[in-house]
Amino acid sequence: MQRIGITVIMGVLTASTALLNGCAQAGSGTSVPAPSDITSNTAQQPVMSCGTPLGCSKFTSVRGSDAAGDVAWLGTHPLKVSSTRADGEWILNVGTPCNYLQVEVSVSGDILTPGWRTATDRGCEEPTGSYQAWTEKLFEQPVQWKLDGDTLILSNSHATIELKEN
Repeated sequence: MQRIGITVIMGVLTASTALLNGCAQAGSGTSVPAPSDITSNTAQQPVMSCGTPLGCSKFTSVRGSDAAGDVAWLGTHPLKVSSTRADGEWILNVGTPCNYLQVEVSVSGDILTPGWRTATDRGCEEPTGSYQAWTEKLFEQPVQWKLDGDTLILSNSHATIELKEN
């Protein structure tokens, strides 16, 4: 009985080895795509461009205010704002002192109406955690925007922010 078991095991091992060697042979009929074939397939990757009203510009906050008054941290711990167009959607990319926020916006004249939003959620020590929440609240409602030379102004009932082009 043991002899039959060993013979079966040896047979299975021999067959497995032959199959594996056959798969590794050139022209064996199976192929694994090369990494360049996988990464060159753009059909599944979003088409990104700077075709937005802000172009490829990047802006940094220099000052701002809200109902409580001056928001000093916007100058000392600035927001970084840029935008892209991905698959036809205009997306604002906002770097806060702690995390990163993306807001899909639609544009009607000088009004940006927020759609979906996503944010990273890195644990932030205060006060940067409250800066993140403050920034997210800004994009919970439509934002009026004005581009004047190298200055971008974002404003709504929550706050007004002045940003300078980098």
